[in-house]
Amino acid sequence: MGEEITPVSNAPLISVVILNYKRLDELKRSLRSILCQTYSNREIIVVDNHSEDEAEEVVREMDPSIRFIALSQNAGSCAGRNSGIREAKGEILVMLDNDVSLMSSFELENVVRAFDEHPEVQVLTFKSCQDKTGELRLREWCHPKNWDTYGDSEFETDFFIEGSSAFRREALEKAGLYYEPLFIGHEGLDLVLRILDRGFRVLYAPRIKVIHLAAKETRLAERTFYFYTRNYIWIAYRHYGLRSGIWFLVPKLMMMLYFALRTGMLRHFGRGIRDGISGLAAMRSERHPVSRSTIRYLADLSKGRPSLAMRFLKHRTAPQV
Repeated sequence: MGEEITPVSNAPLISVVILNYKRLDELKRSLRSILCQTYSNREIIVVDNHSEDEAEEVVREMDPSIRFIALSQNAGSCAGRNSGIREAKGEILVMLDNDVSLMSSFELENVVRAFDEHPEVQVLTFKSCQDKTGELRLREWCHPKNWDTYGDSEFETDFFIEGSSAFRREALEKAGLYYEPLFIGHEGLDLVLRILDRGFRVLYAPRIKVIHLAAKETRLAERTFYFYTRNYIWIAYRHYGLRSGIWFLVPKLMMMLYFALRTGMLRHFGRGIRDGISGLAAMRSERHPVSRSTIRYLADLSKGRPSLAMRFLKHRTAPQV
């Protein structure tokens, strides 16, 4: 199932892969935060998802050593990230979105240190912070712990943020890359199930901090409701048996329905349901339910998950899907 990735001979080289689509100002800010890092054994790769702007010229002016991959069309976040991963040479891969920047000049050092201290961990997910206050962004908190208590504590998790995380190369070699038919939305959820099913572990590492601007230029609500709904159905089918799939899927679809009704996006939710179901036949050969031990591990993690009331409280100001 895994794809071959060219091995490296000298480590720990860090490959920082930035997925870019439009938002030039945010891209510049992200690159500046990487170029000022004290950790020098690094390479920077920018994958541009056919922005049709001056992104390549901007990158060349900032640092000609940055590798720029220009895709001929918008291939989606999964294929875009995979393009950067395939070109990366590092033993450690740091994945960023173009509206994410490293908070200090020591964050790459913190990545190496966290992996050194946790040899059993294959994936690190960073603390996502507000731009102006530096406080935890609840929008990105989907971990099985209470954010009030554990926002600054390390713990094993079943969630990572696709655009602010780090991988040991081995995890991607053995679990495979992002599942490209998803296009965008919950691509990390699909990948984390494969990673956990191979016995690897994911660590929430709040010592590694990023600023997430969550720029709105490319965040279309219609697209979110369609792809998130459709992809939940596909992930349930690909990775779960009947009973566990129902336990996974029903709450997710109820949540999406609630937000769709609240925001007038019911038509896009319905399209996601329709295409999610109609697409199942084509992925029958790709169905590999996770093991019972993985299901038990996920259940154990979920024992610490915030209550439903607390999660609704988190979303009270605006739908956050």
